[in-house]
Amino acid sequence: MPRRIDAEVRTAEIGAAALRVLERDGLAGLSVRGVAAEAGIAAASLRRAFPTQHALREYCFELIEERATARITSLDLTGRALAEGLLAQLLPLDDERRLELVAQVQLGVLALTDSDLRPAAVRLNAAVSRGCRIAVDVLASAGQLDSGRDPDYEAQRLRALLDGIAMQGLWSGDPQGAGQLLSTLERHLDELALPGATD
Repeated sequence: MPRRIDAEVRTAEIGAAALRVLERDGLAGLSVRGVAAEAGIAAASLRRAFPTQHALREYCFELIEERATARITSLDLTGRALAEGLLAQLLPLDDERRLELVAQVQLGVLALTDSDLRPAAVRLNAAVSRGCRIAVDVLASAGQLDSGRDPDYEAQRLRALLDGIAMQGLWSGDPQGAGQLLSTLERHLDELALPGATD
């Protein structure tokens, strides 16, 4: 058992190093040598954990989801606060979440033309969409979603907003920008409690 735990820890450490390389150097830096140096291990050790570059890239997608999921499941919140807290874990509000989003974008661009990597990107994308739907369901249960609103549509609309403000956060370069991102999100959640526009 300890050997297996050690292997899992080493794998996670390599994955975290790969995310840092992706944020700092982009896809061009995501080489065996570059990631091994970042992780402080020999290239041969990295190859034992990830025999191919594809395996490492795929694991990066998995690790991003695992890290976000761990933060979300640790939230000790209910109702509207839980919905906000969940969604906040998917925004670049600190160095850790910014790193994950930059890595996701870098790998996501590659997945557009790499059919082998695409399924991993699709799985992570679906997980983010599920998070938005869960947030809408939490709001509905807390009486914070107007009964006339379609939860499926509102989850899709929330996902579009989340993607937009996440990218705005990446590009703004403003260290105080986290407050603006949260303000936009909070205002949107406020509006979901109100009757929707009618034709």
